[in-house]
Amino acid sequence: MTGKPVIKVDNVSKVYDMGKVQVRALDGVSMDVHKGQFISIMGPSGSGKTTLLDVLSALLRPTHGEVFINGKPISKMDDNQLAGVRGQTIGFIFQTFNLISRMSALENVMLPLWFAEKEQSERKEIAEEILTQVGLGDRMHHRPNELSGGQRQRVAIARALAVNPDVIVADEPTGNLDTVSGDQILELIRNLNSKQGKTVLMVTHEEDVAKIAHETIFLRDGKIVKRYKNGRGGTKK
Repeated sequence: MTGKPVIKVDNVSKVYDMGKVQVRALDGVSMDVHKGQFISIMGPSGSGKTTLLDVLSALLRPTHGEVFINGKPISKMDDNQLAGVRGQTIGFIFQTFNLISRMSALENVMLPLWFAEKEQSERKEIAEEILTQVGLGDRMHHRPNELSGGQRQRVAIARALAVNPDVIVADEPTGNLDTVSGDQILELIRNLNSKQGKTVLMVTHEEDVAKIAHETIFLRDGKIVKRYKNGRGGTKK
């Protein structure tokens, strides 16, 4: 890869104090994420994969080491600056959708645009366009409890795309879906990468899901123990 990475992780550790015990969720992790990459993160329960995703996306500050987003160290940012980076650079897709139940699909997608201080008319126009793109043009005025699991995840993806982020972060995006809905969501995420050029970071525990990425990182005990290319000609490192 050439050029500066979108995200750079330099010898990062994350330690949690659990009373008299310290738990090292990440232990000296280093990696670069370049524009347009699609990376899946795998590992057994407790391996640190969600913690790594949270550190990569500036939801968590590391205990040791540094994370750079577009060349800027997050340790030098205050909470407002970090929120701004997350709001403008990173779009989040969660396993549990995290939609606001009292709001329609349209209103959920408009919400991050309100935080971005867009005008009402512009928020509505952008949200309608993205919901149509993800196949929900006829469901945008429905609330989450009126939508299927797959439709709710599409709303969550539309919300993640609303501010046109550089990076899409997906934590078990198909974990609560049936096989058919899960395959549709994976195809949508794949197209965000291949057709729109979005950088994608995805945590999954399913090997078949991980294979849609360019590259898979495997964690164990907070360390990267394996990293390999997917697809024809992929070589393990």
